[in-house]
Amino acid sequence: MAPSLALAQMPDSEPAKGDYQLSYRSSLSGYETYTEQSVQPWKAANDKVGEIGGWRTYAKEMRQAAPTTGQDQPAQGHGAHHGGKQ
Repeated sequence: MAPSLALAQMPDSEPAKGDYQLSYRSSLSGYETYTEQSVQPWKAANDKVGEIGGWRTYAKEMRQAAPTTGQDQPAQGHGAHHGGKQ
């Protein structure tokens, strides 16, 4: 058996050439270098969380921002299939 060869054929007429503008934008052009953040004492951080309302406030915020199902009802979290309260 001889291998098959596919030959490209040139079109009879030359296609119209477009006026293409090539450009390049690096994916790293918006890169921000690491800057060290100031660290506050752990006692002050804990006091601030307490003022905000503690971990329950953060959990409530996450629950309110939870994705919805197709029926415009909040998606059930992990506790729902363990009999937990939603």
